[in-house]
Amino acid sequence: MAAILDSPASAVQSFRSRRIQRAEDLLSLSDEELTAVDPLVMNLLVAKGIPSQANLDIERYRRMADQWATDIARRLPELEREFHATPQEWNNDLDFFRLGIICWYCDLILKVAYREDQREAKVVFYTDPTDLFLNGVMDTRRGTCGNLSVLHVVLGRRLGWPVSLACVGSHFVCRFDDGTKIINIETTDTGRGGFATPTDEELMRKKRLPAKAAACGSDLRAVTPREMLGLFFGLRARHYDNTERFSEAERDYLLARYLFPQCRDLYFGQNQISVQVSMDLFEPGERGHPTELACWLQDVVRLAPWKRKHSQSEEPDADDLDALFGQFTTDDLEKC
Repeated sequence: MAAILDSPASAVQSFRSRRIQRAEDLLSLSDEELTAVDPLVMNLLVAKGIPSQANLDIERYRRMADQWATDIARRLPELEREFHATPQEWNNDLDFFRLGIICWYCDLILKVAYREDQREAKVVFYTDPTDLFLNGVMDTRRGTCGNLSVLHVVLGRRLGWPVSLACVGSHFVCRFDDGTKIINIETTDTGRGGFATPTDEELMRKKRLPAKAAACGSDLRAVTPREMLGLFFGLRARHYDNTERFSEAERDYLLARYLFPQCRDLYFGQNQISVQVSMDLFEPGERGHPTELACWLQDVVRLAPWKRKHSQSEEPDADDLDALFGQFTTDDLEKC
């Protein structure tokens, strides 16, 4: 089965004529050309930039994905008889049923499952990059939301279905969006042979997301190929951050935000790592050090519109500032 489907022939030919050896080479592609790139290739090119993953055989994983998608396609006609016999059990929606088949195939045929040691963990450190990229879940059949959702997207795209990633805070889901209906697939719900299709509202409640997360263009929408590439760079940045390679992490977060500027999770990660990096660049008390950033933030909040309760001249309550800046020490703020 072809690794690139439903792409204009001119875009495919243009992409193939380029010498794409690194993920960074993808940045020169137009949006049309980037649409022609297999998400699997995109994902693993980013992974190959990590020294421990430099010898990844991308073609091997592409063949594996092709074989799995071909097997699903071969099984579909017989499986769809069940849908046509009892469509009411599948929301009278063939697309809903087909997405369930991908989940069933990954769960019970491939034996892919979410890593149980991470399911209840409060904090996860991704010191092993294979926990974040496709090669990890395809080799071990154990994954996280970082690679399980991508695997479902890769298989769905090979079957010609309009699926992509969607952000839910720091979490990924596989999202079907054909312009008329939306179906979210929670790919970490494994081990029971079924599948979970939470609504946007259910996901927002579960992750405690404000309406602004969707309204600003960050969460709960199918990302574009360029934004997907940004999310993959964000995964690499997370690995570098968790292995204390802060300069590399900042570089990748900045690149990720360039590709997907609305993404709130990338914004949060990049700001945290940039503060960390600034401690190595500046002396305490010098402009650019986090202590000076704290002073600047105090001034910003003092002047911010939401702090002006009655008039522009009114100063914010001391209690409000104390609550906001309680994380900073008195010594830090004395320089203000």
